Amino acid sequence: MIAGINTAKSPIHNGWGFLRLGVHHLEQLRFDRVVAMLRRCLLPLMAFGSICLVSYVPAHLCEGQAPFVKTVYGVSPAKETLWAEVHEPLSDADIAKINLELFAKGDKDAAWELGLAYMQGLGVPQDFTRAEEMFEIGATDASRKSMVGMFYAHGYFPKDFDAVERLYTLAGRPADLFELAETFKAAAQTDRSVAPRYYAKATTLYLALLKDVGHPEVRRAQLELGNFVLDGIYSAGDDAKGRSQNLEWARTIAQELLGQEEYGIAVDYETGSYLPPEKEMWLRFCKRAAAYNIDLAQHYYAEALNEAETKDFSGYDYVVWTRLASEKTSANLALLKAQTQGMSAQQLHDADAAYDALVHVRELYGAYYPADDPLRNPSPEVLDAMPQDDPDVELRRAFSDEKAAATNPELYAQVLGTYKKVRDRRKMDIRFVLGLYLIEGSNGVAKNVPLGVDWLKEAASAGSEPAREKLLSLQGKSQEN
Repeated sequence: MIAGINTAKSPIHNGWGFLRLGVHHLEQLRFDRVVAMLRRCLLPLMAFGSICLVSYVPAHLCEGQAPFVKTVYGVSPAKETLWAEVHEPLSDADIAKINLELFAKGDKDAAWELGLAYMQGLGVPQDFTRAEEMFEIGATDASRKSMVGMFYAHGYFPKDFDAVERLYTLAGRPADLFELAETFKAAAQTDRSVAPRYYAKATTLYLALLKDVGHPEVRRAQLELGNFVLDGIYSAGDDAKGRSQNLEWARTIAQELLGQEEYGIAVDYETGSYLPPEKEMWLRFCKRAAAYNIDLAQHYYAEALNEAETKDFSGYDYVVWTRLASEKTSANLALLKAQTQGMSAQQLHDADAAYDALVHVRELYGAYYPADDPLRNPSPEVLDAMPQDDPDVELRRAFSDEKAAATNPELYAQVLGTYKKVRDRRKMDIRFVLGLYLIEGSNGVAKNVPLGVDWLKEAASAGSEPAREKLLSLQGKSQEN
């Protein structure tokens, strides 16, 4: 879709200038909304002469067969009146013609639109060389440069890693640099002959992203470095400091991936899509995923706290978990603002103190364990008595050994091996132990043998040999009875 402002007397543009309107606006494009938009945005420009806004709306929003329907909205400077007029449908060729005329007058936005048209063959013959030429002229900001980099990286154009690197680097935002690192990683995984070179490039970018705090790509880079450590691609060093860093990254990726599995189980228990809905089991797995820094789990745990569905130990836990989630997804920032905007200075101080306390819990115990989580601060005896094949317990035991492992090569290899095992076997192992808990009615889980068998079957289908053996054992007992 294209929208334009006729500013013939404006020093801003000479001729037609083009602005884009999002589909989410055009789906609701009623005349009264357009009137409000014109009064707010266009009337200040009336000193430059008559103004009109032209939108080419996709046909599925117009109940028409033509690709686009042209609607003109205008302002008369003499009477300050607003008007609208629907004109003839516009084809792809019509739109391309307009953009070609604009491009001939030096309009770079038109060049961008032409790049998209040539790449897809919309109104002009498909011509990738011509598309590249148009993008070189029309990719004037970071978003456009990043998009063209993506075109090269994902095969819309013949792959050109030099072009990918140049465009993502010119775009320069943390998200662009992360995507560049991901492109290098994918190339290394695809072609072993270039793996050392491209893994090194990816690693350099991930490490650089860690220095630019305050954006989600910091955590994403940490996760990728954790994978590289576990797969032997990168090491922060073989001294105590380097081993300590390696273990932190390895734990972070193991927790992230296990947490995603546990959040998925929580959703199954909450929606009842595959399981009988059970709020207690939803909360159990949602809290554990939240402890492992899964943003959706943190969001919905905060929601449960806010609705008094579970205990708020500090009185500000709902704010704390929303704040943690907001550090990874900007969508939670507005919610955090709404939660705190009416607070007094003392309340804000107390909420900050509760947040700092939970951050300290992660430093002490390896994860954001809530106050009632049995893994938060168990004694060595209690931890040893927990099921040792439970991946959550494995992670907690490994963290308890991290400090000593930094100066003990043998223990370091053992802890790193545990994190790799949890990462690689997360899907089968969490389902296996859940199946056992349900069959036995143990570890705080109500007994439900049929459901436990179902979880064992899922674990076995994911590759768990212990689950397969347990199912055979249960089958044998059933036949004996």
